[in-house]
Amino acid sequence: AGVRVTVFNIKQRGEGEDGGEDGGVADVMSAIEAMQSLNSATATATALPAALTDIVPSVQRGEEEVEEDDGGGYKMKKGKKGRKRVVRKLGESNEEYQARLEEAARKYKEYLAKRKAIRSVMREECERQYSMYPAGGGGGEDPSSKRGSGMLIAHLNYVGGVSQVDQIKKHGHFGFKHRDEAPLKLSKNKAKQPGTIEFHEAVTSGKLSIVQATGHSFGGKSLHLELRLEAEVGPRVTVVLCKGTIFQHIGWVHKQNLMVIGNNSIDLYPKERVKLKVDAYCMNLSCGCAHGETMYLTDLYMTNEKVSAYLISSLTHSLTHSLTHSLTHSLTHSLTHSLTHSL
Repeated sequence: AGVRVTVFNIKQRGEGEDGGEDGGVADVMSAIEAMQSLNSATATATALPAALTDIVPSVQRGEEEVEEDDGGGYKMKKGKKGRKRVVRKLGESNEEYQARLEEAARKYKEYLAKRKAIRSVMREECERQYSMYPAGGGGGEDPSSKRGSGMLIAHLNYVGGVSQVDQIKKHGHFGFKHRDEAPLKLSKNKAKQPGTIEFHEAVTSGKLSIVQATGHSFGGKSLHLELRLEAEVGPRVTVVLCKGTIFQHIGWVHKQNLMVIGNNSIDLYPKERVKLKVDAYCMNLSCGCAHGETMYLTDLYMTNEKVSAYLISSLTHSLTHSLTHSLTHSLTHSLTHSLTHSL
């Protein structure tokens, strides 16, 4: 899993938010060097997809000094922690070396172009498949009600390296359940309370409208929702947004999809409109944080407690690391400022 995350991070260096490509040999070579480091950190040569292996020169470990002959006709440059990457062949001129870099850049851009081409096809196929689910009678892909699941499945398949439509894995492969196959159920206590309804059911039945849903990083208050109860008259309704409910991005933005952390009870009166911020897990560690992008409610959810425990651990680690980094930066800045002022 760590290798897959690293590879996807490398590949994203050449991919824009909606499938664009970064130009320039420098950007491409940065990605190639990262792939070299990945290969040097693994015991086998299969860490990278086959399409990338011919782009990356062989990498060897060692403690020798810079530019020592490795015995194979290459000069080696010492990297971090004693790892070495191929710099250039012995006797290779600057012109020859530059030509080799440009050839690597060309191959890498061709690789990115192929990946870009599959995106639209993959999204179209996944949305077609998930629109066929009955989901409240209106199908699972319904932008008017801010619902969709196909983009999530397309994205996860893409992250996993799928490059052909006939290789697409469905939601069960990722440990998700579909509400039409196994509807989310409220706890016995909640189910007994009059006027209580599960979030998916409320939306698909038309009783509740999602006015807006946006992602803002991950963790506490990261999923922002604006909701409206459609009933003209009647008693108060309690809508329960259950843990494990999944929200997806609606395009190839390469941002983190979000999964609700805990159960949330939302009380609404007829025609009432509310805004709330919900705690949510990041579902794509290899992607950037959401930054206000629109999200749709999927018909998918997860109940695997082992995965939830892992996500909690990852979230705690990420938040602790972020807090430590911010605190260290603040103290360093404050100390430097004070020292400079004193002097």
